Amino acid sequence: MAVWLAVALAASGGICVVASMLTAFLVADHSSSDSSPSSLIAIGLGGLGVLAVALGALLLGGIALARLWRRTARRNP
Repeated sequence: MAVWLAVALAASGGICVVASMLTAFLVADHSSSDSSPSSLIAIGLGGLGVLAVALGALLLGGIALARLWRRTARRNP
């Protein structure tokens, strides 16, 4: 269950980062300031994507360490 959650977080984070890049490239008005709504949407999507990928990676790392800990604890009583 936790592995599926970590993979889903990482995948959705990657999708958010790609959507952020597409929004910044296709929709954002590059001649205006950085506080335009389309620029803020791109920045928000990118930030959310990076956070989701980082959280998914941390969760996968934690799961792997827990499995490794259980495996080594079982072999060395």
